[in-house]
Amino acid sequence: MKDINATVIIDLAPDEKKIFKNLNKDARWGIRKAEKEGLIVKEADSEKEWNEFYEFFKNVVREGGSDVQSFEYIRKPAHKLFICKKGEKIIGGAAVFFDPIYDINIPRLFKIASDKEYLDLQPNNLLYWHCILWAKNSGYKKFDFGGWQINAQGHLEGINKFKEKWGEIVYHYNVYPFFRALGRKIIRNSKTARNIYYKLKGRKTDP
Repeated sequence: MKDINATVIIDLAPDEKKIFKNLNKDARWGIRKAEKEGLIVKEADSEKEWNEFYEFFKNVVREGGSDVQSFEYIRKPAHKLFICKKGEKIIGGAAVFFDPIYDINIPRLFKIASDKEYLDLQPNNLLYWHCILWAKNSGYKKFDFGGWQINAQGHLEGINKFKEKWGEIVYHYNVYPFFRALGRKIIRNSKTARNIYYKLKGRKTDP
């Protein structure tokens, strides 16, 4: 049985200036703001930096009401981790991987998180932009921003809106066993079903 998923993908064929110009004005403003504040992004080169990123990640996930995935779950499949710094302090990071479920040839944003005390400096915008530049300069034709939630509720609506500033929503149709596909559709379209599912998983219900 077919079920639908969606993600946000940016075309990297244009030159860098054209890609920047094509971004939503809020995304462009966020990048400029981060640069003006002196934020920089670099590739992580130590396990210490990975561990610092994981602490941000745990806090973001918990505040969103979801289960915290283990460090190993994130570290093992990740291809690269980019960290955002203010001076010598790491304030955010973005992990990239290649997802065999969608397209192994397109780099995909795996996890992103930033210290909430520094969110007004727009670290996530600079991290997104750096991921775009890295993918383009590495010869990739597209970059995947890691999923767009159909019928999003609560904080997921805000995540969707942020991702929409960067690219085009693309839908995927995957084949699942009948009852799994049916369950996915019911959970996605029914708040009551989602709340029951979250309770069974030990997560917070929708607001």
